[in-house]
Amino acid sequence: MKENEVFKNLIVVKRSGQRVNFNSVKIAVAIKHAFDNDNDEDSASNEKKINKVYNLVLEYIVTVYENRKTINVEDIQDIIEDTLKKCGYITVFQKFNEYRLQRAASREAFSVKEQHKFVKAVEKIGLNAKNYQENKPADLMFNFGKTVSQEFAKAYLIESKYNRAFEEGRIYIENINAYALKTTSSAIVDLSSIISDDISDCTEKLIYIIKNFKEEQFGEQTLMNLDLLYENVTLACFRNKFIIDLEMFFKVMGLLEFLDFTKLKEKIMLEKTLEISIYSYQDILLNSTSKNIFLDVLSFTREKILEELEKNVRKLLEFIKNGTYRLANHKVNISLSSEDTHFKKIYFKIIYEIQDQDCTTIYKYQNNNDFLVEAISKKLDVIVLFLYNHLNEEMDVLSNMLYLDENVFSDEITSRGKMKLSTVTINLARLGLKYHQKNMDAFYQELEELLELSKNSLIQRYEYQANLYKENYTVIFNDNMLYEAKKLESNRRVRKVLRNGVLNISFSGLMECSKALASSNDADKILDFGLSIVAFMKEKIKKYTNDLKINFALSEEADKSIGKHFLALDKTMYGNIELLKKDYYEGISDYLKDSTKKYQYARKYQDLCYFNLVMDVPRNRQAILTSLELLKREKIKGVRFKC
Repeated sequence: MKENEVFKNLIVVKRSGQRVNFNSVKIAVAIKHAFDNDNDEDSASNEKKINKVYNLVLEYIVTVYENRKTINVEDIQDIIEDTLKKCGYITVFQKFNEYRLQRAASREAFSVKEQHKFVKAVEKIGLNAKNYQENKPADLMFNFGKTVSQEFAKAYLIESKYNRAFEEGRIYIENINAYALKTTSSAIVDLSSIISDDISDCTEKLIYIIKNFKEEQFGEQTLMNLDLLYENVTLACFRNKFIIDLEMFFKVMGLLEFLDFTKLKEKIMLEKTLEISIYSYQDILLNSTSKNIFLDVLSFTREKILEELEKNVRKLLEFIKNGTYRLANHKVNISLSSEDTHFKKIYFKIIYEIQDQDCTTIYKYQNNNDFLVEAISKKLDVIVLFLYNHLNEEMDVLSNMLYLDENVFSDEITSRGKMKLSTVTINLARLGLKYHQKNMDAFYQELEELLELSKNSLIQRYEYQANLYKENYTVIFNDNMLYEAKKLESNRRVRKVLRNGVLNISFSGLMECSKALASSNDADKILDFGLSIVAFMKEKIKKYTNDLKINFALSEEADKSIGKHFLALDKTMYGNIELLKKDYYEGISDYLKDSTKKYQYARKYQDLCYFNLVMDVPRNRQAILTSLELLKREKIKGVRFKC
């Protein structure tokens, strides 16, 4: 209590003379950076050491500054250095002192505040060089470039209040190293504009599109209903080749002049499948010889076309697996329709062979399907989307199961061509730890403040992104693969298309937050408490969408590295307490496993937010089929299976 009163009343005087409230989180972050930059310290044992130094620094400030009103930034740094020396962490002290001197030199060299902040980028490259020693030259340059880009954005582009929240681990700004590029994050690519009657040509177009999307968008892409695209192209290619082959064989056999080949050709061009029935051609094929030729050519042509399809599917999937864009850890997801297609059979055969673990398969499920059952049993990374009611072939997701169907400007429900513009993630676990057994009104007030902060941060980035013109892009806004992109005229800003995108506010550590606030280990109680928190956030998100006429979404952060980042920072302040004894903040799915009503909770959470729903299932056909039908009956929107 005494500690809280001291910190509440203490004012920090910055070097510029500006006065701000005391913030202990900054001390924790500074100590953590010093330990992170020391080669001699064992990172596995750092958490306890950081927390020890942090608490000793705070104890000293409480004791010495109890009756004082202000403390200088330089004094805080002196206290940290003295504490590091007293604890025997000499090399860490040296790193802290060295960095402190570098910062002082930068401030003297540059009169403008942002200039000396940007020098941090160069300094950080030197400090982080030890982490890049084993990288190839191209990787090294890429990592250096990311660091410079990130520090430039933090110094010149992002408002300081968002930077502070990011540095303190209250929020996480997605792809901050790409902020200066004005790129959007991810997209569900509309492939319906690709018109081709040649399979190889279609594949080359797709490779071109993927390459350019990777250059113009810093994130992942879902290729929507890829099997339907290839099925249409394959059918067109088959019909053309079948007609050419038939004409050649009938001509060689001397039968062409005895057939109404024009009528035959017209009928073939109307076929909707490769499995043509000869019975519908009885009025043209008047003898057994012509019928046999028809069947032989049909079999030959179909075989050659399917060989061509397999060759091209393999080429595309191997490109996706080995593409140079993987340097940036970007994904390409393959979305498949609920229809039975030749593409599916070939796709699963090849995907098992090349074993691309980074490619997520999104499968729309309506009824029993052997391809899907086998994919789940073989532990392929597959997301199953269930089709019923308003959920149809127009719905699709990214690999974190984020549906991009929001559209404040239209009643049309579709994911086709929709973009996720950017994401800001809130550290809910920090709030739960802060308000454990305390005033819940204060908890919700600070949560609302964090939501407002996140919303405003996203809006700032959106305005920055919307400033570019159509001509700044080669593919994204020029080939009608994004929603309403065809309406974008030349020399116009891309705002008209971007307004159909989604600004995503995600959260990490919801279950840890609920556990701390509910003071319970019961899974159902924790999930109930979590629902009330998510419902509160959902209402705020809906208000943002209605008030600002921009689509906002609420999701659980699926990237474990972000949960790990938050956890490491929180351990510096709270130590290795029981709630934090883990590698990363767990997701909703982890707690659903222990719930007595896991399907009901899953549906309730999916009604409020998007999250990576993972379900365990035994690795056998009947169990998988039973689970699929159960989940469909329970009105689950989508699920990722874990065998």
